[in-house]
Amino acid sequence: MRHRGTLLGVLLLAGVLLWPAGGSAVARPATDPDAPTLLLRVRLHERVRLHARPGGRVVAIYGDRTDFGSRTVLTVLARRGSWAQVSAAILGGRRAWLLIDHHVARRATRWELRADISARSLTVVHDDRVLHTYRVAVGAPISPTPTGRFQVTDKLKGRKFGASYGCCIMALSTDQPHPPPGWTGMARMAVHGTDAERTVGGAVSAGCLHAHAAAMRWLVRHVPNGTPVTITR
Repeated sequence: MRHRGTLLGVLLLAGVLLWPAGGSAVARPATDPDAPTLLLRVRLHERVRLHARPGGRVVAIYGDRTDFGSRTVLTVLARRGSWAQVSAAILGGRRAWLLIDHHVARRATRWELRADISARSLTVVHDDRVLHTYRVAVGAPISPTPTGRFQVTDKLKGRKFGASYGCCIMALSTDQPHPPPGWTGMARMAVHGTDAERTVGGAVSAGCLHAHAAAMRWLVRHVPNGTPVTITR
């Protein structure tokens, strides 16, 4: 379910600590406890362009709403002068660069999700403290869960998309690059519930992470859009 339309304006929501303007810094991996994961907060009255590289060709236009209607939130993966690298759902999860200007406030997020495919676990971190570690199902060998650094883009009700999504969905900023043969469902990666909870903990999905309903309800209630998600193997 990719959206390629042109939208107006941007609101990239953020967390708490100011990131000083004018500096040049690179965000280290989210698993580094000494480095806060960075977010952008942007309020513009014009279209926001994503570039293949700083100053390079435009590859997409971002607006103030996601495909599913939520406010757009982006996590900064790297910084190069006045440019920030982001994981863009509009590009299927590929990275692109956004120009930072005087409209932008830079802040740090207090939340993080860490998924470990081998352990089949999803850990919730808040203020550098582990709150929960949940058991999850992961992608089957034929449709492995992709690894990388992404963010939560939307929190959705599962029943709108079918019983197999359980109670709740947390959409991520990437597509599944290796769906099962003949797959006709959504391409977007997500953490979501399931109508077969006995399979949680297995390698059974089309790539998404499946959790029990109780876990999903807690996640959707507490974890905000824009939360960085690191998936490792």
